[in-house]
Amino acid sequence: MAFLDHNGESEFPLSKELVYSAMCRAIPTIKGMKIESADKLQGRIMVKAGVSLFSWGENIPIQLISVNENLTKVQITSSPKTGIMFGGAFDMGKNRKNIESILSTTSHILSSSDNNQTSKSNSINQSNNVQSNQNLNFMENQVKKQKPFYKKTWVIVVGVIIFIIIIANLGGNDNSSSTSSSTDTETAKAKQWTVVYEFKGNGMKKSPAFELTGNNARLKYKYQGEGGIGMGMFAVYVVDEGKDIMQEGGIPEVMTQAESEESESSIQKSAGRYYLNVNASGNWVVTVEEMK
Repeated sequence: MAFLDHNGESEFPLSKELVYSAMCRAIPTIKGMKIESADKLQGRIMVKAGVSLFSWGENIPIQLISVNENLTKVQITSSPKTGIMFGGAFDMGKNRKNIESILSTTSHILSSSDNNQTSKSNSINQSNNVQSNQNLNFMENQVKKQKPFYKKTWVIVVGVIIFIIIIANLGGNDNSSSTSSSTDTETAKAKQWTVVYEFKGNGMKKSPAFELTGNNARLKYKYQGEGGIGMGMFAVYVVDEGKDIMQEGGIPEVMTQAESEESESSIQKSAGRYYLNVNASGNWVVTVEEMK
């Protein structure tokens, strides 16, 4: 038996866009699962699993993170809908099975797509090689018929004019380049992480609304669980002003079951007003920062 929920993580040697597309195709083929919501820009997918012999259903938030253009990290959390207080403390391995099914089905679709793409690429390359050889032969014949360019009078005249223009503007370009470089350096140095909002408390709380401008942003947090039992519960949601996650659902920006933790997590939010919804079993401090 497994306690409460499970976290899974895997990396795919492909772009975030390809992995997102494959995962959206894979999930509906898995028995009992459906996609509740999906955000391609932020790389988030919310999956719902139905009632089974061992569970009243699960919430499965998925986060895709682009490590680089050819490497994508996938983080999956599978939690019982009922929670620990209402029969969800033990899942008989259902949450772990959810994670493994999503990852293995996605991997199968990506492997099939990669094989098809390789076959098409080989066919196109063969066609391109034939065309390239024909073009090369034609160009060689044309070059043999033409007079060397450096012996043509108009080429010499144009070359002299270009040389004079470059010499005349050399001093002005140096000054302009120096000024531009100095301005860019000052602009880069001016930006730094700036505190937008700090929220402290214990247990479950909602913050007042604050505003983000759409720049790079992050959450810095410090959490200490209660009771000294070796585990805890801490989750932070960044919610659009006017929305309620209890009614509309949501994916946490931070979730941990560690007894204590101090770290940070980047967030991707467009310009607008938001509030923090914190669900925890101990003391915590959450700071919202933006690059300004």
